[in-house]
Amino acid sequence: MPEGNFSVKIGACKVRYEYFIALRHLARRRRTGFISLISLISIAGVAVGVMALIVVLAVMSGFDTELKSKIVGVHPHVIIEQSTGMTDPAKVIKDIEALGNRHIRAIAPFVTGQALVRSEAAVVGVVVKGVDPTREDLSGFKRYLRKGAMDFESKPREDDDKEPVGGLVLGNELARFLQVGIGDRVFLISPSLESSGGLIPRKVAMIPFEVRGIYGLGMNEFDTTMVVVGLPEAQSLFRLEGKTSGVSLRLDDVDNADAVKKVVANRLGFSFWVRTWFDLNRNFFSALKVEKTIMTILLFLIILVAAFNIVSMLIMVVMEKVKDIGILRALGATRRSIRKIFLFEGFVVGGLGIIIGSVLGLVIAANLNPIADFIKRTTGVEVFPSDIYYFDKIPAEINLGDVIVIVFFALFLSILAGLYPAHKASRLEPVEALRYE
Repeated sequence: MPEGNFSVKIGACKVRYEYFIALRHLARRRRTGFISLISLISIAGVAVGVMALIVVLAVMSGFDTELKSKIVGVHPHVIIEQSTGMTDPAKVIKDIEALGNRHIRAIAPFVTGQALVRSEAAVVGVVVKGVDPTREDLSGFKRYLRKGAMDFESKPREDDDKEPVGGLVLGNELARFLQVGIGDRVFLISPSLESSGGLIPRKVAMIPFEVRGIYGLGMNEFDTTMVVVGLPEAQSLFRLEGKTSGVSLRLDDVDNADAVKKVVANRLGFSFWVRTWFDLNRNFFSALKVEKTIMTILLFLIILVAAFNIVSMLIMVVMEKVKDIGILRALGATRRSIRKIFLFEGFVVGGLGIIIGSVLGLVIAANLNPIADFIKRTTGVEVFPSDIYYFDKIPAEINLGDVIVIVFFALFLSILAGLYPAHKASRLEPVEALRYE
């Protein structure tokens, strides 16, 4: 028979002989030993690698997206400050408005500082943020408001005819620690320091507030340490006497923050410090990016190990099928045809692992929190403690682009793994293969 491509007819379809042989290996698993233990291990290795990559990248992407969403939701997109406080915020606001920048949506003065908050049950240190509700965009807080309202107006309490008190909004975890609810009274305490051979408290300001709102961002850092009050009350608390900590900008899109920062900095000059939300959290987001990259590289090694399993499995198949290869070569099968058989077998093993791993990875990534809750109920082990991490639940975002890259990389390694065994099989000469048969 002349050497060349040949095929067998199955029904109305023609299937190339080399692929027919490969599929026959799959169907006759006990006779050929193709689906052997090492084959199952190879499939499982690829599946575990693909599954782990999909789940981990989904969690890392979820962390990145959720952190960005919540941070820019409660923090200004751009802040302008001066080293000793801003003495004339109205002039700064006017200068920024004169720019006519279409990306700037809101401009507002703000005050920020550290203080103690005291209730009848506890005392704890907090970060106080004073805002002007007529100018400040509070939609981020309102979106996560669980009880009450963003009300900072000074007015008499219903059970007290004395002086009016301002409103205060705090996180749900802080409210739980202080054992307060809507309508309860708390005190903010801020000492005024003077330098006399060291910083010593000169006078302590203690201002009463009424809890008007409780928010829950799901981020432990904000829910336990931040309180929001009106701008005049914050100025009185920190004795700023009309000054503010700075001016904040809210934009139509957070990705325009760097461009707006450059324009504002050029307008105001070097005496002002202009920073974006990313500048304030640069180290954190950079660390998150590095962690995601390292985790991706490490988990890709799992797929690489699985590819070596495919190599060893195919080499064993070549050693076992020397007689069959010799017969095919004697019947006229080309080296290219033999090579395709083993490349196809490597493709099948890798493809099965990729399909199984992709399905498992997508299912697990979409149900991480129910799985974590089930583990906690059955074993008592908390997989994702909220007091350690930033969120009260596991954030996960399945990115189609990440999944496609993982699948193609795993498929590429699976095909690559079959090259050496396929080449080795194609180099067998019929005479040498059948000499002792």
